[in-house]
Amino acid sequence: MKRLFALLYMLLLACDAMAAPFEENITLSSGAVIGSHRYPSAAAHTVVLWFSGQYGRLEEEHRAAAQLAGLDMEVWLADWLTPYFLPQVAGSLAEVPDADLAEWLEAMHERHAGRPLVLVASGRATTLPLRATLAWRTRFDAPAPVAGAVLLWPLLYHDPEPGEEPEYDPVVRQTRLDLAILVPMSSAGYWWREAMQAAFEAAGSRVRITVLPGLRDRFYHRGDASASEQAEGARLGEILAPHIASLSKESQP
Repeated sequence: MKRLFALLYMLLLACDAMAAPFEENITLSSGAVIGSHRYPSAAAHTVVLWFSGQYGRLEEEHRAAAQLAGLDMEVWLADWLTPYFLPQVAGSLAEVPDADLAEWLEAMHERHAGRPLVLVASGRATTLPLRATLAWRTRFDAPAPVAGAVLLWPLLYHDPEPGEEPEYDPVVRQTRLDLAILVPMSSAGYWWREAMQAAFEAAGSRVRITVLPGLRDRFYHRGDASASEQAEGARLGEILAPHIASLSKESQP
């Protein structure tokens, strides 16, 4: 029995070692240094570029990145506010330069040539991958070199007045990507999901929406998270994985 426990302990240590991230910095021509935590996977084919920063370091996102690495996906969890010394509030996201987003995306494209790139973001930060792909497309006059993006509860609109339709961020009507959008049922965005899908599709995007029952926006990092939200947050990587895999697979010739 002792030998069995020792073996299990060694296996757990090995798993932890595999999931341990590397700190990677990419210096852009603007002088900004974009720091990422890279979660490698020996068998990884797909590379996940996760845009974060609005809420600082979220252990739930890092745990999800490790889960995805365990499912043969390499993950780069990049902080987009710290390099510019911006406060961790939604309004700071607009201060991130589009040119830097495009240059970083190109650096990732060059580094991972031949491997599908899938972008991930949540909430207000979902503007970042959309702006990155739009800026890259404008710079290189070609479709963005990504398989698609997974958007968690995207907050891409200004809060509407009662009875009015939301006004979407202009990037929505300029985005041409394959999108997997995850919308918690107990969120305001749930009621406008079809309007958002129509706005994306009018620009040429292909959109699949998945409703997450019993959850609210920010379910994996809410201070008042319910037991079910905590349980779903603990398996965030498993929730994201099939959507990432589907986008990656569909991008293959």
